[in-house]
Amino acid sequence: MRAMGIGWVARQKRTHLFSSLARSGDEATVTRYDISVRTDVELGRLEATAILVLRALASGVTRHCFILNSGLALRAVAMDGERLDTREVELADAPGLKAVWVHLPRPLDEGQEARLTFVYAGRPAGGRWAHIDEGGLRLSRRSAWYPVGAGFDSFTARVSCATFPGMVAVTDGDLALSSETRDQAVYVWEAREPLSGLALTAGRFALERRTHRGVELELYLGPRLKDQASQAMDLFCSVIDAYVSMLGEPEARRFVAVLRRQYPGDEHLLRLVTALAHETAHIWWGSPISVGFGDTWFHEALARAMAYETVGHVLGNDARAALIHEEIDRYAADSAIGSGAEESVLSWARSRVLDAPRHVCIRAALVLRLVHYTLGNEAFLETLRRHVSVYRAKPSGLAEFVKVAERVSGKPVDSLIRQWLGTTASFAYEIRNARCSPKPGGGFVTKFSLVNMGDAVGPVQADVLLAGDEWKTREKVTLTGRDQVLVFCTKHPVSCIILDPDAYLPNRSWRRCRAILTPGLSPYP
Repeated sequence: MRAMGIGWVARQKRTHLFSSLARSGDEATVTRYDISVRTDVELGRLEATAILVLRALASGVTRHCFILNSGLALRAVAMDGERLDTREVELADAPGLKAVWVHLPRPLDEGQEARLTFVYAGRPAGGRWAHIDEGGLRLSRRSAWYPVGAGFDSFTARVSCATFPGMVAVTDGDLALSSETRDQAVYVWEAREPLSGLALTAGRFALERRTHRGVELELYLGPRLKDQASQAMDLFCSVIDAYVSMLGEPEARRFVAVLRRQYPGDEHLLRLVTALAHETAHIWWGSPISVGFGDTWFHEALARAMAYETVGHVLGNDARAALIHEEIDRYAADSAIGSGAEESVLSWARSRVLDAPRHVCIRAALVLRLVHYTLGNEAFLETLRRHVSVYRAKPSGLAEFVKVAERVSGKPVDSLIRQWLGTTASFAYEIRNARCSPKPGGGFVTKFSLVNMGDAVGPVQADVLLAGDEWKTREKVTLTGRDQVLVFCTKHPVSCIILDPDAYLPNRSWRRCRAILTPGLSPYP
């Protein structure tokens, strides 16, 4: 009882904090965001001036909240030359970030706009929000400049960045101009469509450009990848081809990706395609993180699920299965030790925390994969196409996706998702006592026990692959969630059994199970 009480108090505090941030977004919105940044990449420091246009959504608005990296010191906030009072609060649930409350000198009426000027500087804090190494400086979209109001009614932006000669800077939006002198390099971007946050990456990058299918592709490669520019760009084109085959022509005409890491040789291609496919999903949906303060976790899950499908298109089904198996094992490890593991995804999502733990995004992505299997390929892809056509660059989350899926398929998608996201149960079936015996009159009988080792829910459809030498038989089975004894007849002997060979079921027991071959007649009818 004591542990439950502590958890409840922590949850209550977290919900209160972020609900107050949410109200900030309900009362006002950011409609324009211009920022000038000067970076010292070698020291990992920056100085920035941001000019924002804030529009009141209700009468009597007296304050607004912004998110700032905790390593950056706010020097001043002013409106019409008048310095404003501010209050900074460290976010306990998001180490490395702080909430900055700005108090307005006069209440704003509904529809009234205010022009605010922010000046801040410092060395961004590391962790999930900033990364600084010998290759450069990288800030996430919600670390250095993220107005909460953008999560509800997004903004357009203009970003200017000055850095050293020989350094390349990358951010969201279209590159409007660039110049380089002996003293500095300057880049200016314009975001002509709504964004929910801004990212910045500056460092020594090789730039590869290509026009593919009428789409401008820009690929920035870190020093370790500069010799692989052509191969990486070929992969980027293949990723775009995969998306077009699944979703049709994109609305965005420019896709930008940044690759920094060199992976071990046996997994390098898989990692590059996964990274490119994930970021392509964010651009395709018109929301670099998500348009919706409380729905970031779902958009991250959707990007992961799209990466699974893209890897299958580009590298083949075996590579896709290998990636999903890694994700399942990663989920199992994270959910055992990570923060929030005691909460289901749906209960966690209601807390409106700014950043989702990885295991929340993975579990939701795996369940989207299960929805894909349940609806069938064409219905699932049609769901994706309709969802992006209706909600591109607009607030949306799991609820909106489910409505579209049920409208397209006519199936109870909501109940399926709630089964798998509304519990903290582990996904684990184990195949036991597998035995294959000759059948009188020809053929073979394979019998095994399927044991639920966690608390996996059912009923749900899955496949079982029965393999022996060069012969394979695939059978469809309904998993009830209870322990089951399954019997299959095949024309060939079975030495190996695989549950869910295509990795559609969020199940940790994906490894092959050896079946004992019994000589003589089968004891089973």
